[in-house]
Amino acid sequence: MKRISIVLCLILAMCLPTAAAQPKIVDKAGLLSTSEEASLETLALSITNTYGIDVVILTVVSTESKDAQAYADDYFDYQGYGIGTDHSGILLLLVMDSREWVISTSGNAMDRISQSDADNLFSHISADISSGRYYDGFSDYLSILPSYLEKSEMAIGVVILISLLIGAAAGGIALLVMRSGMHTAKPQSGAGSYVHSGSYRLNQHLDYYLYSNTTRTRKESSNSSGSHRGSSGRSHGGSRGRF
Repeated sequence: MKRISIVLCLILAMCLPTAAAQPKIVDKAGLLSTSEEASLETLALSITNTYGIDVVILTVVSTESKDAQAYADDYFDYQGYGIGTDHSGILLLLVMDSREWVISTSGNAMDRISQSDADNLFSHISADISSGRYYDGFSDYLSILPSYLEKSEMAIGVVILISLLIGAAAGGIALLVMRSGMHTAKPQSGAGSYVHSGSYRLNQHLDYYLYSNTTRTRKESSNSSGSHRGSSGRSHGGSRGRF
């Protein structure tokens, strides 16, 4: 019986999502000590479990001539990261030889962290990262990330509340209109009773248009989320820059 239980546990472990077993802090560039990496791992895992998005920090010496944004997107996709069917998550990449940073978002995180949010997130830690205080920078990043996620949840709640209020107001107005329509006035045989003497005069008026000129201004498209597709075919958002 004990042997059967062990086999069942092994089968269950094999069926669990791989994202849960993946490390959240991948320091390929060797910027952190073992204790620092363990501390950040605990914090990233806590945010992942609390907000339902995979939180990953990746450092590399080089992307080997691969575009940094594409490297971040592909690493997230092909290493099995992402929570849920939409593979929700956010990955921060530092590339040391080119001094580039990338924040790549996926799934639900694309809606919760905009391009502007990603820029602001890195701006909070740019001084530490540029000065080589990597643990402090990553720690601050993980500390402020929940505030952005909570802000997005609050914004969604406000939109829902406003929609409900607008619906209730529209329904109330419609009801008042229907009720007012039930009080009908007595019919009149003509319009004369509604016109004051001498107040109405009709003159013939003609307008001649010799030509027309229409000016069209092109509306520039914008993409605040920085949406694009990785080589896996999945959509990603986020931002990038140098430090």
